[in-house]
Amino acid sequence: MPIPQTLLQYPIIGSDYNSEQGYVLGFQAAPYSVLSDRRTRSGIGSSAFLNITMPIPGNLVTQTQHAFSEEANPVGPLLTAASAVNSGSEAALLKRLFIDPMLTYVSNISSTTSQQMYSNITELSLKSEARRDFEFGWLLIPKNAAEANVISQIANAFRESSYPVYSDLPERIYPPPLWNIYVGNAGGYNKSLTRNWLGDPMPCVLLSTSVNKVPLDSNRPTYFTNGQPFATAISVIFKEFETGAINPYTGFVESKSEYLN
Repeated sequence: MPIPQTLLQYPIIGSDYNSEQGYVLGFQAAPYSVLSDRRTRSGIGSSAFLNITMPIPGNLVTQTQHAFSEEANPVGPLLTAASAVNSGSEAALLKRLFIDPMLTYVSNISSTTSQQMYSNITELSLKSEARRDFEFGWLLIPKNAAEANVISQIANAFRESSYPVYSDLPERIYPPPLWNIYVGNAGGYNKSLTRNWLGDPMPCVLLSTSVNKVPLDSNRPTYFTNGQPFATAISVIFKEFETGAINPYTGFVESKSEYLN
């Protein structure tokens, strides 16, 4: 039985919606899964229980940062004295297996970056592919009580969907949901727009949610008759769930689960 999907949208669609917001920033949340086809962007979209659409924030910066290592490790095995004797004690073999790697290691740790004997241990090597953070923030001022209510629902949905979920089996606590982030237009999700604006965000987890009920009057709170505030600041931080790589056939960045499918 499919999970019913909650749709939350700000601003509320009306006569002036299209003139206000041509593109939207969309967030889809789906239950965590160990199956690779459910850990992909398309898998999250098809099993999502929550779909939130918001205006694109005025400040939208994404950074890709890979981790590289410059550790000085000797090349090849370093034989102990006993293993050197067991190798047959031939001079050429001893030099190749024991002396040469040791001399390279000593040269590497005793030289400077501006004067260093060339070897294949002086290069930077990839230590970890980037898992990017996406931070979005809005200051939302509703036009009426209905929009104020939607803003409150969106803030609560972000916060609640960042938590683990109670489950009967096989574990008592189920991991937090997985998220798909996209940029869309009137037709919904748009892969090209998402790539242009966000650079292929892979499936994410929600790290942080911050909500500030901002009064417009600094001396006293201002709110509608139903108790909703006149202004709300929402900030969310997502992090990519898996590392990924460029698919040479499509040119798009794909996560490990997506590449398996």
